[in-house]
Amino acid sequence: MEVDSQLSDETFGRRIQRLRRDLRLTQRDVASAVDIDFTYLSKLENDRGETPSEETVRKLAKALKTDEEDLLASAGKIPPSLRDRAQKNLAFARFLRRLPGVPDNKLQDIYRELDKKPRKR
Repeated sequence: MEVDSQLSDETFGRRIQRLRRDLRLTQRDVASAVDIDFTYLSKLENDRGETPSEETVRKLAKALKTDEEDLLASAGKIPPSLRDRAQKNLAFARFLRRLPGVPDNKLQDIYRELDKKPRKR
């Protein structure tokens, strides 16, 4: 699945708002499907308050008919030390999300390796 470069600049809140509107759903529709209060969904869409739990993000992805891993990455559900990098690069974030059980320090090593410029031979 390709991610439009414009979408990678989208915040988590703006993304769920856009997805909801694309499906022509109200905040109440989505909130009911996810079992959260619509006022909480409104806060999420406006990037206010705490980021939801992984379970809630997965439910949002299902309700909004989008890829769970992409939405989790957009929500920053990865180790804090790599969050900024992942929020700017969704492909990198998807890669990190698919490494279950890898400790934070090992992910940092992977991050450093990926950032190294190839050596000329």
